[in-house]
Amino acid sequence: MTIRFLSVILVCCFGFSAALALPPGGDNVPKKKTKRSRPEVKISGFPLGPSRAALDTAVARLSASSSFQTTLGGSKYRVISSEYVDNGTPTPTRFRAVIYDYTNDRTYSATGDAADNQPVSLNEEAFQPGRSDEEFAEAASIVRSSTGLADSFASGGLTTYEPMPPITVLNGTIERLVNVGILSNTGSVKHEIVGVSLKRSAVVHYPDGAPPSARAIGDVCGPPANIPGGPNGSGQIQINITQGSTSLWQMLVSTPIGSSGTNGSGIELQNVKYRGKSVFKRAHVPILDVQYAGNLCGPFRDWTNQQSAFSAPAAGATFPNVDINGGFIILADGQVATTVLETGDDGGNFRGVAIYRQNNETVMVTEMGAGWYRYIMEWRFADDGTIKPRFGFGAVADSCTCNIHFHHAYWRFDFDVVNSVNNVFQVERGRKFLQPITTEMSGIKNFATNKRILVQNASGDEAYMLVPNLSDGKADAFAVADIWVLRAKPPTGDPVTSEIDDGILLGQSADPSIHISPWVNGESLVNQDVVVWYGAHFTHDDADFRALNSSRSGNIISGSHVVGPDLRPIRW
Repeated sequence: MTIRFLSVILVCCFGFSAALALPPGGDNVPKKKTKRSRPEVKISGFPLGPSRAALDTAVARLSASSSFQTTLGGSKYRVISSEYVDNGTPTPTRFRAVIYDYTNDRTYSATGDAADNQPVSLNEEAFQPGRSDEEFAEAASIVRSSTGLADSFASGGLTTYEPMPPITVLNGTIERLVNVGILSNTGSVKHEIVGVSLKRSAVVHYPDGAPPSARAIGDVCGPPANIPGGPNGSGQIQINITQGSTSLWQMLVSTPIGSSGTNGSGIELQNVKYRGKSVFKRAHVPILDVQYAGNLCGPFRDWTNQQSAFSAPAAGATFPNVDINGGFIILADGQVATTVLETGDDGGNFRGVAIYRQNNETVMVTEMGAGWYRYIMEWRFADDGTIKPRFGFGAVADSCTCNIHFHHAYWRFDFDVVNSVNNVFQVERGRKFLQPITTEMSGIKNFATNKRILVQNASGDEAYMLVPNLSDGKADAFAVADIWVLRAKPPTGDPVTSEIDDGILLGQSADPSIHISPWVNGESLVNQDVVVWYGAHFTHDDADFRALNSSRSGNIISGSHVVGPDLRPIRW
């Protein structure tokens, strides 16, 4: 055993004893009361890095490039998605766009310099891209005008909704079909999910009334789906949380629409510091999937870069809201944001990230849509250094989610505890010492022994401990594992080679389960830059899907529909 490991173990045995005795489910750990008044905690933020508007301008130049005109001139096409190419800094300079050619049923990727200093590179790809909001809007318009039911749609008797899977390519064809749900509000028309060919402006009816991995029957569950409200804000800001002259938290925050990865990663954090010391290089949820009991529907790989509407209340007269960089809002003192999980209403006035104070914590929350699913992502940063990442699960009216299904959310924590050189330990009740984790590994939670992961500064005593909560469940065969500890990879601009995610596209793979276990290949974790993946698993099995769960709160995501671990500072 090295001298460094021995010193860590001795410190842990004596200095960490109180922390090790804490039970899982840390949300209810009592805090000591103090009579000393504390300075007010303030939240401030400012835009940092390139804006979405600059990206949109760069993408708009695509059509003028010679390579674009040579390849796509005369075709019906659409830019499905665009993003900055991750270079590991807050200021990326290159962008990537995915284009679909409906005329020839081909996918292209275009890469270029956002400042237009280099020629655009256009390449044909072999994958079906995810569905964009604009695609669904066009497909839904075709459905409303070409099914012979225009009057029913106009009168409100019929509505359209976003189903799963978002797109279908039927066996023996190459034509891309955008799926649209048709739901009767009066029961006068049979529930159906249809495919829409944007190439032919035609509606395709599936033999069973729905794509092979979905179902559309009379029994539906969940509140009605609403048209998103408010602007679809995006971007990134530098957040500073101060208490008097003390800097509590600093971090770069991205909205879901601006997050990294193949299918997005929700509210993404970079360069997170607590009291001036680094905690994370990056923290986000790049992988999200769902499986149904008996494979009645799905399974599906979902996405976390589509922002859904939720309620961010109007500002008070004294403490006005501050809308920063389009996609962020800091709520007035005493205000909180509410989502479909609290209200059962799939609507609101804001799409982006709402930030507010509650119970000595700074809260960042968003609502995301993926087909008929609604996902709530929240980060809670306590003044004492505790971090509570949370994920909540909901849905709007459809036939699949009436049945038992299993959601799996996977956080990726790229730890830089004080610096990028860290060591990792397993903490378990009944063990005499901390157990060093010296090579890459994966494993399953053990609530009986309160199994946790501790990541420590290799040249100091500061550490953060990842503590599973009982609500987070344990992995089954589909979920694969609960914890992976990996050596970080440098940014390459490609999510897979950078090990940001496994590259599986949304709603399309026959096996959408997480595929990161091949990255566990024996690399050393001693004095290294460390990444910890953490999986939380939720069984969606309400007694009555049409009613709000009795354990829901009106002003905070909580109860049986919410999962997530606690991360606690040690010797900070």
